[in-house]
Amino acid sequence: MMQTLQYSHFKVRPLILALAVSGLFVSGLNTAKAAENTETQVIEANAVSSLPSPLTLQSLLALPLSVSPQVLMQQAQADAASAKAQQQNAQDALEVNLQGRLAWREYAQQTEDFHLLALHVGKQLYDFGQSSSAYEAQQKFSEAEATLIDDQISQYQLRIMRNFFNVLLADMQYRVENEAMAVSYVSLDKAKDRLELKRISEVDYLKLEAEYQSIYVNRERASYEQRRTRSLLVNMVGQPQNLPDKLVLPNLKTYENRQLDVLEKYQTQALAQNVQLQSLKLKQQAAFCTLESEAAGNKPTVRMDAWGGKLSSYEKIREGAWRFDLSIDVPLYDDGMVSSKVSQAKAELQKINAQIALLEQNLRDDVANIYFKLQISAAERKQNQAFGAYSDLYLDLSRALYENESTTDLGDAMVRVTQANLQVMQQEFSQALNWAQLDYLTGQKLSLAAL
Repeated sequence: MMQTLQYSHFKVRPLILALAVSGLFVSGLNTAKAAENTETQVIEANAVSSLPSPLTLQSLLALPLSVSPQVLMQQAQADAASAKAQQQNAQDALEVNLQGRLAWREYAQQTEDFHLLALHVGKQLYDFGQSSSAYEAQQKFSEAEATLIDDQISQYQLRIMRNFFNVLLADMQYRVENEAMAVSYVSLDKAKDRLELKRISEVDYLKLEAEYQSIYVNRERASYEQRRTRSLLVNMVGQPQNLPDKLVLPNLKTYENRQLDVLEKYQTQALAQNVQLQSLKLKQQAAFCTLESEAAGNKPTVRMDAWGGKLSSYEKIREGAWRFDLSIDVPLYDDGMVSSKVSQAKAELQKINAQIALLEQNLRDDVANIYFKLQISAAERKQNQAFGAYSDLYLDLSRALYENESTTDLGDAMVRVTQANLQVMQQEFSQALNWAQLDYLTGQKLSLAAL
């Protein structure tokens, strides 16, 4: 006959209850901390509510990195990789748990209780490096993802510099087009008077009007470019509604005074210190560790397990109050499962090796391209200085002729001076961006302190 289930079968010692309750408390505490961290990140992401006026490049670069979705995504990937490494390490750690069972069985042609309530301790002792290699692989992969956070930060800073410069260039280009339109309008207005006096033909007048309309379109295009570049700039820092009115020219002396070294030096630095290449090499190490772990998949494993408590309803007769096991598991046949995993790991390692070789080729090319641009930059500076000096003297000459009521193209001379200033600005911004890009490729921190 079925025996009545008694409360005495499930009396639990206070120590076991304390362990169970403390485990629930720690789990709840960890969950609360995780929620708090998530809330903190959301607050940081929404911390920037306005931009200073006038807007400076330094103020944009000083914004919290949480305004960049790319940086946040890479941080999340690094956190996920770190969590996987911890998870892999926990699989080989000491296991402590409470095991309970409500059961009945047939024994000697009778139905009897077969309940269990015991503390279990277990650990895998040896598996020929399978677990340790898997954990090391996850660690290397986690380091690789964490390294790419710095890469995303540098790319974010480069984008801010480029977009900030584009706004300033758009403003200067608008000045050029606006002055050109004003000069063309004056010429068209004078031509209209001469047309009424029959001093020019209608064909000549229409030609001037067509030229004016073309210059007007250029001015309107420059005006739209002002709005477009501002929208791109504030959108990338999470402030699409705050279009800046005035921007301050940055101090680029840090880049202007730098001297180029030999090309081979920069290429060597890039191959040794480039952040993306370092990340790939860490992933290469991770892939090799994964290959070692998968290759040990058909090796034996040795495990220890121990139980203490009420192992059955008849511990004094059959099961006793404790039990200790030392077991070994020897794989005999897996239908090619291990070999397929090894082949997959080898293929992944080969792919990463190819990615490293390709990136090294691209780094050499990119560094060389920027290097030669910086070499040409010195010649461009001299060219702009000569054009600027010519434009200033031509403006003085045109102004003198205008004051003497002689025939002059004063308006064209003023446009030429503004165009010279635009060319100087373009050269300085291009040079600064090329130096910053070279620093990025060679794994150096961007020179932002003096901007």
